[in-house]
Amino acid sequence: MKTSFKITFLLFIGINLISCSKKRIEPKEEQLNSYSSINSYYDSKKQQEQEFIIDSTGSGPIIGNQGTMIWVSKENLMFPNGDSVQWPYTVKLIELYTPKDMVYYQMPNISNGSLLTTKAEVRIRAFKNGQELVLRPGCFWLVKVRDVSPVSGMKIYYGVQSSGYVDWTNNPAGDFLVTTNGYFGNIAVLGWVSCSMSASVSNVTTNYTFSSSIDDLQNVSKFIYFTNAKCLMQVYGSTSGSLPNGEPIKIIFIGINSSNQLYFYYNNTQVSNSNQINLSLSPISDSQLTALLDTL
Repeated sequence: MKTSFKITFLLFIGINLISCSKKRIEPKEEQLNSYSSINSYYDSKKQQEQEFIIDSTGSGPIIGNQGTMIWVSKENLMFPNGDSVQWPYTVKLIELYTPKDMVYYQMPNISNGSLLTTKAEVRIRAFKNGQELVLRPGCFWLVKVRDVSPVSGMKIYYGVQSSGYVDWTNNPAGDFLVTTNGYFGNIAVLGWVSCSMSASVSNVTTNYTFSSSIDDLQNVSKFIYFTNAKCLMQVYGSTSGSLPNGEPIKIIFIGINSSNQLYFYYNNTQVSNSNQINLSLSPISDSQLTALLDTL
């Protein structure tokens, strides 16, 4: 009995030692760096909406801070139910003329998956007593978009909400006409308007997939800027849209942690078939990030 007890006791001790040993040598799962929503930071940096009170007729135009001009008309406006609009009413304007401002507003310029060469994105809205107004069918407002080096072929694209982001369509179709220092266009729909044309790029495309063994990229803001095409793509999830082969691009990821420390990843490269990118974010100051976005 004593011998049996000793054997049982020794087996019990041995099993526990092995169990403890396993617990000590098993590697601990690495914790990825986590990031908060970037929206509040972008809200503090983005172009603010301008307001204009229209209380009488006149030769116009309304002139925005970035140089956008709008020739408004009360007669071309109506309430959604068709009722006429009386003075005063309010016109609201947002102007995005640089890639940096498009990043802050998270307003890429992609039309049904295709790249657009874009000169500006503006949002023009009208309100009366807090209710948003629309243009009458067949009516227009004249808009001038600023550009010191205008080119022919720019078209009017309208922003359409699609699955939580804005896509661009040129329906109803319309053209911008080249004028001194910019473009004239008659817009038929109020809201987001883009002065753009289809980018001249390769039809051979690839998709980039992004991952990180250090950072949780879920809340990280991801963009790809096409330097020749003058187009901004936003990446939703871990895989990009179609990237034309050979195009020079600038990849920039922006994150912010719970302590409001900014982080970034930046890569000035060219689209290639080496499309699996494993990355890590580095700290960056607000002023450094602003300067970097100014170089896009």
